[in-house]
Amino acid sequence: MAKIKNDHLVDLVYEKVKQMILDGALIPGEKINKIELANILGVSITPVNEVVNRLAGEKFIDKINGSGYYVKKLTFEDLKDFFAVRAGLEGIAIRLCINELSNKKLNEFNNIFNKFILPLNGEEVKRYLKADQKFHEKIINLCGNSIIIDFNKNFNFVMKSYQKGLIRPPKETFSEHMEIIKSILERNGQKAQELIISHHLKSREVLKTKHLKYE
Repeated sequence: MAKIKNDHLVDLVYEKVKQMILDGALIPGEKINKIELANILGVSITPVNEVVNRLAGEKFIDKINGSGYYVKKLTFEDLKDFFAVRAGLEGIAIRLCINELSNKKLNEFNNIFNKFILPLNGEEVKRYLKADQKFHEKIINLCGNSIIIDFNKNFNFVMKSYQKGLIRPPKETFSEHMEIIKSILERNGQKAQELIISHHLKSREVLKTKHLKYE
């Protein structure tokens, strides 16, 4: 890994450590060896200490008294709660912006999934995953509400650490996405909100089913 040399050292170390968690170099539940981490990043222990404390404050790292710092390992209940909150946030985000967006911005939604024809092969599923992420990001980012946008950044970080693929297959979600887009293009905020919430809660139920299966 390239050594870090920058005036904004703490911020750079912060981004590097978060990326290590996303990439699986630091896995959920793993104890953080701050000296080893400093050596990997080519920095002193000081910025690493600051970053670990910062991530602990943001709940991405757990501090266990007498034991040290560990990469946060989410429980099933945590994941369920994240999906419930995300459903509500996306729903209110679209209500906030749907009547303010230009036709050009609205039509950008129409271009996200229009190249997909079911059934999808392996490579197409990978592209669908990216389209899915882009779709949900766009809903949040267009609302212009900084609190919603900031929460979403944390949500995405957590979910990308755990979710390496689609929770539900395209054959289930494609039609849901298209219905949501249809309501957005019609500027029907109430319907779009209801559909988005339903979409996320269905995924939440799939998580619940998978959890019960492997208990």
